[in-house]
Parts: sequence; structure tokens; C-alpha cells
Amino acid sequence: MRVMKFGGTSVGDAERMRGVVALVEEARKAERVMVVASAVSGITNLLVEAAKVAQEGESVQEACARFDDTHSAIAKVLSVDLKPAQTRPLAEGLVALGVELRGLLQGVGLLRECSPSVLAHLSGLGERASCLLLAAMLEARGLEPVSVDPRQALVCSGDPLQATPRVEEIRARFATLREGGPGLMLMPGFFGGDARGKTMSLGRGGSDYSAALAAAALDARLLEIWTDVDGIFSADPRLVPEAFALEEVSFEEAMELAYFGAKVLHPKTIAPARERGIPVRVCNSFRPEHPGTRVTATAPLSRHPVRGLSFLPDIALINIAGAGLKGVPGTAARVFEAMARASISVVLITQGSSESSISFCVGEAEATRAVLALEDAFEVEREAGKVDPIEHQPGLAVLSIVGDGMRHRVGVAGTFFSALADVDCSIAAIAQGSSERSISAVISREDGPRAMAHVHRKAFGTTEVVELLVAGVGTVGGELLRQIHQQAPKLRAHGLDLRVCAIANSRHSLVAPEGVALDGWKARLEASESGFTLDTFRAWAKARRPGRPIFVDCTSSEDVALGYPALMASGLHVVTANKKANAGRQEHWKALRETAVRHQRKFLYETNVGAGLPVIDTLKNMLRTGDTVHRVEGILSGSLSFILGLTEAGVPLSKAVGTAMEKGFTEPDPRDDLEGTDVARKVLILARELGRSLELEDVALASLLPEEFDAKGPLPEFLARLPQADELFQRRVDAHRKEGKVLRYVGSVGPEGVRVGLVPVPLEHPLAAVKGGENALSFLSERYSPTPLVIRGYGAGAAVTAAGVLADVLRLVEGPLP
Repeated sequence: MRVMKFGGTSVGDAERMRGVVALVEEARKAERVMVVASAVSGITNLLVEAAKVAQEGESVQEACARFDDTHSAIAKVLSVDLKPAQTRPLAEGLVALGVELRGLLQGVGLLRECSPSVLAHLSGLGERASCLLLAAMLEARGLEPVSVDPRQALVCSGDPLQATPRVEEIRARFATLREGGPGLMLMPGFFGGDARGKTMSLGRGGSDYSAALAAAALDARLLEIWTDVDGIFSADPRLVPEAFALEEVSFEEAMELAYFGAKVLHPKTIAPARERGIPVRVCNSFRPEHPGTRVTATAPLSRHPVRGLSFLPDIALINIAGAGLKGVPGTAARVFEAMARASISVVLITQGSSESSISFCVGEAEATRAVLALEDAFEVEREAGKVDPIEHQPGLAVLSIVGDGMRHRVGVAGTFFSALADVDCSIAAIAQGSSERSISAVISREDGPRAMAHVHRKAFGTTEVVELLVAGVGTVGGELLRQIHQQAPKLRAHGLDLRVCAIANSRHSLVAPEGVALDGWKARLEASESGFTLDTFRAWAKARRPGRPIFVDCTSSEDVALGYPALMASGLHVVTANKKANAGRQEHWKALRETAVRHQRKFLYETNVGAGLPVIDTLKNMLRTGDTVHRVEGILSGSLSFILGLTEAGVPLSKAVGTAMEKGFTEPDPRDDLEGTDVARKVLILARELGRSLELEDVALASLLPEEFDAKGPLPEFLARLPQADELFQRRVDAHRKEGKVLRYVGSVGPEGVRVGLVPVPLEHPLAAVKGGENALSFLSERYSPTPLVIRGYGAGAAVTAAGVLADVLRLVEGPLP
């Protein structure tokens, strides 16, 4: 015996009903079948709304006409499949249901009241109509279904709108059907009946529930829930595009997922099947070839400890606290008795070890009633000051991770909460069941979708979307966008989608939440009428609250650098090639790091020293591991390394500078390089990493340009005068060449202080060979002594600098940094 339940979308029109009949016909070849059908999609809501309209004394003719027209239209299309003798009985049956509907609504309208019993009866008319249509189709195929009236078979009691099935009586009523009954049965879902056959609704998920009750009563081999999705998903695909259909889950996992918001199965549907050990298959009637999801008692553990995520919005957190609660027996009982008396369902409970407070979650719509019920229950204690005013926090949601494998794996909770921290998501409460099968966090409802998406990526290693906002798209920034575009396919293959959501220069900006197409971005940026301010990016981050947003600064602007703290406070991580922040005032340097810690944002700046060389990271690792660095020294300017290499070969200084500018090796104003300011900033950054509190003016600075040369004025005028320095500089080069030495621009941090300037070094000195755009840096430390640790490599140009920035972005995504 197989029970096949078909949902509203599965019977939503004539073509879908044909698909249902084909599925039933195929199943019937192998075994006995019971079909349980929902109402045509949208009909139940139509009926409930019509009852409300009638109760208010307004016309319900439109609703009645829609009910009639919907089903008659399906019957008309299906008439070509039916035998002539079937069309009239079908039409008469549908008309009779329409008459019944009008009679019920007329009574409601006259009394201006719709009792629960009447509403239960009225809301089940849709299932009865769809079963009339299916019965005619099945008969036309020669399958001869036997109709089962749920009002007689599914015996219930209690609330007519949330009826309680009487399992033993149901099993007795199904005995003849179970023991050699007909080969095909058809039953409307959603409702049952009391002992007298009066309609009683099974409530939300009622059609699934009635199918499960029937499957248990029939000792079915399998219960199939046919819907419009491929099964139970790892998360809500509307919130998490990367969510996928699960192959198999346990009954317990399915119940946890369903309880906390997964809407494919209702928790009460699973209980009857679980009790009788009947596997449940959730499958897609639109894609019957898909295997769907099997729910069994012994589902194999997944390779991931988490099986799925669920999200329950519209929650309020209630907190009752006070010194008078500590150590008082029965306090918790009184709290939840008050909720029971008010008929309020408690979603989640948590209590601190201090025993002085109890927090629990209820539906947001019930929060006010919950507070009033508690105030009434603890009136005496409140008047005596033993209980504080009852607090409630609306606008929340419950995000849960579920999986049997969580019981066998350490660190799952840590990964869950770290993922929430990654996306700057605050947690209002935490709960974990004793089974260790689920962990729930109460978070802001607004944070839910992005938090769920990020937790899913962390749990399953699916594609992670990282939103980049790039400021400065000149030489380095433009090259960065080219590299991102080039690497995008490889990164996506490894589960990372770098999405450039904003591009800006000093005049224009492009903002696209779903990503700026990197083909032809320059033309679109220049054509944009939107200007650029940091407030644009801050407002975007605050409004959108993206999961992993990174502000990438490829400018040389001091104003942009000063804005980093505000950007971090808005939720943005910062990756920068701009040295102005770390080489600015010590007060700003300190504020940056304090802001990053306070808002749990990352601040990475590897390219500030040595372009793409791992200078900052190497130094930090030495210090983290307890090494003491005595001296840092070397050539820290790839542009000056390139220029000095050319002058050494006899190229005039002005021409060497021009060549370096053409290749993009220098700062926008080459005087930052030539006067040593750029190198001074770099050694200041290194000195601060070593713990020294210094300002830029504390760096002993000697310019590469001759003292006699006037370097002031606008940039074009400076470049026009620069040839005047050629002869002066060449004399110095020639003089040192006669001594067997070459000039190198060296920066150092040592006991004697922080210095930058030209240094003549012998040809056999290691720095003599560093030219052509190379950098070289030595670290003399307790561990690396007397032979220092040396880093050497290409340190100039847009390509290596952009690659260093991209490496920082990838490092930020890959894992937490202190």
C-alpha cells in the first residue's frame, strides 16, 4: 500500500491533474494506492476570506463565482478525457458544492457570525471539489477509485479548527480498507469528522496530516507528499539561492526543521509515520523524475554535521526577571502555566544559571497577551518589587541549524556563532535541545536572510558571495578589476563569488547590488551621473546589510583614509592599498584598530609596504609567535629601485622618472617617492607594527633629489624643471661609482630611530643588486640572528600591487584574523 498526497499546486489546473492521474496510474501497477488531495491552489484562502466577508454582511457573489468558475474551467478542459456518461455527473457534483457554499455563506451573513464548526465545513469544500475532478479522470482511465469520506474515517475531537485525531478509532475505521480493501482509494485531505460525522478541520498542514493518519491506519509501505519543490531543502531557497534538496533525513531532523519554519512538511505530519515506521517521500509533481527527499528512521549521517537550516520569523522574546525568582521552586511552572491559560504557544525557552531570569519566545502577534498574562500571574511579586517589569522584544526571528551529525562533531556551535559574527548579526538568545540535534539563535528579523545565507555557506561549503565596493579605479584599481574579472571563473569553481557591487572614482560612481558587469565598466562609470562620497557607500551598507561587504581603497586620498572608522561602523571590512591611514596621525591609527575590534570588522593593508610582498604578514607572524625584532632595514620603494637602476646605467634622472611614471610605478605625484615621503610612510607603518608610538615627522628623512633643486610648485611645473636636477644627481652617481659604490634609497627601523635616505653601498653589499623595481627587506631578530630573515621581490607596478590587494580580500574571506 502506498499513500500519495497531492498539494494545491499539484492539482492547480487541468494539466496538473492529468499529471497526477499519470503518477497514480503508474503507482497502481505495482501496489494498492490511496490518493489524498488538497484543494486547488488558492481555493481554501478564497473560502476563508469569503466567510469573513459574509460575517461582515457584505456580498460574497464574487467569491462564489470564482469558486464555481475555477472548477468548471478545469472540468471543461478535462472533458475531452472523460467518457460522455461522466461529464454530467461531474458538472452536477460541482454545482451541488457551489449551492452548498452559498447556503453556508448565506447563513453566516444572516447571523453575522461564523462558528468554528461552520468554518471547518466551509473550508473543506475545495478538497471535495478537487476530488470530484480527480475521481472522474481516474474513472476515465479505468482505475475505478473508491471514495473515502474523511468525516467518517478520520475520527477527531476537540477544537473544530484544530481537531485532535483519535488514532485508535481511526485505525478501527480503516480496518476493512487495510485488510484486503480496494486497489485504489481517493480521499479529500485537510479535514476529518467527529463521532457524528460533523466536519472538523485538522488545521495548518491538514492535508499532509490526514494523509499521514491514513498511511498509519493502513500500515502503508510508503507515504508520498507530492508538492511543487524537489523535496526538503537544506534551507529556504527563497532566502538562500545555494540551498539544495536533501536526499534523506531522519524523522527527528525533519521534525526539527519543520518546527522552526521549513514549510514543506508540518511537524504533526511526521508523527504518525514515525510512530508506525513508515518512510515518507517528499517529491515534486512538476519534476516526477527527481528522487525527492526520503524521511526515514535510519537516515545515514551526512558528511556535513548540519543537515539543514530553518528560519522562523515574526517572533518576540519575553523576559521575566527579578531577584525574587532565584531559588524559588515552581517559578518556571507558573510562567508556562500562564502561557497555557492564555492559549499561547511557546516557541523557545532559555534560562541563565543565575535563575534570576527566564526568557522565552512566542509569536509576535501574541507578545502583548503574553506580557499581560505574566503580569497577572506575578502581580503580588511585582508589587513587592521581587519581579522586574516584564520585558518583550519584538521584531525577532529564530534561526536554527539541525542535524543528527551534530551530536558526533565538535565545534559546530562555534562555527554557527562565528558565522553570525561574520555578518555582524547580534544574538538575543540561544537554545539547544538535550538531543544536541539542533541549535537555535534568536536574532533580528531583518538580519535573518543574510545571516541564514552566510551560515548555510559556512555549514555546507557552498558558493559564498562577497560584495566589494572599490574606490579608486586608476592604475591599481583598474588592474584589480581586471584581475577579479579574470579570476572569477576559477574562484567560483572553488565556492567564492567576488561580486563588485560598487565602483567609484573622484567624479563618478556605479552602484549595483547584484554586481557591476566588469565588461566595459569604464565607459559606464564615466557616463554615470552619480558622484562619489563615502556616505554613498555607508548608506548602501546600512540599507542593504550585505553578508560579507568589503570596502577596497585603491586611492591615495587622505580624506578617504580618514573615513575608515565610519565605514567599519557601517558594517564594512576594509582592505586598502592607501598608506595614508596607517601613516596618518597616531590618534587615527589607534582609533582604526579600536573601531575594527568594537565592530568586529577586519582591516587589511599588506600592500602598504612592499606592494605584493608579504612584509606586514611576516612581521605580524614573528611578533605573534614571540620573536623580538631588533632592526628592519631595506629598500622599500620599487619605484626608486627602478629609477636608481636606470640612473646607474647612465639614464638621466628626469627621463628615469618619466619612464617610471609611464609604467605606473610611482605615486600619482612622483615627489612622494623622490622626496622619500612614500618610504617614510612605509617605515613609519613598520615602526608602529613594532609597537613604537611615532608620527611621520619623527622619521629622519633625506630626499633623493639634490638639496639645490627646487621641488615645489604644481606637478606640471615640477616635471618641467626636473631636467635641471639631472647633472647634479649624475655627479653624485659618478662620484660613488669611482669608489666602487652605488646609491640605494634605504629605510630602517632600529635602536637609533627611524630613518629614510640615500645610502652609498659597496658593489658586494646585498642591497647593491636590488634594482629594476625590486624591494628587499631584512628582519634582524632574536630568532633570525646573526643571519636576518630577508624578503625580496618585485615591489612596484600595478599588477603586483593589485594582486596584493586581491590576496588581502581572499585572506579576509578565508578565515578570522586577530
